[in-house]
Amino acid sequence: MEKSNIVFIKNRANTKKSEEKLEVDDQHVTIQSRTGGSVVVNFKGSESEIMDIGNFFKGIDEVEPLALNIAGAGDVDHYFRGISDMTANDDGLFNLSVTLQFLSSTV
Repeated sequence: MEKSNIVFIKNRANTKKSEEKLEVDDQHVTIQSRTGGSVVVNFKGSESEIMDIGNFFKGIDEVEPLALNIAGAGDVDHYFRGISDMTANDDGLFNLSVTLQFLSSTV
């Protein structure tokens, strides 16, 4: 099976800040769809991996636009809604969750 990644892009529409990307192997990510267009993205990895992921998201303000690209399917815009605390598992790995809200545009 081919490896695919999930890419998060922040500052894409902000001309005063440079675009930043976070690319994560999909084996370390699960996505849960919630009602009302929100999704919870769960990350699992080593302490340093989860700290890097947390640092990427901690610089984002609530309701700041953020693009999500799953396996190269194309960017889908979301609002950032929040981040959980990093927690340790019994298996030596760490977890972190991020909540996003689908950014719908009215025509």
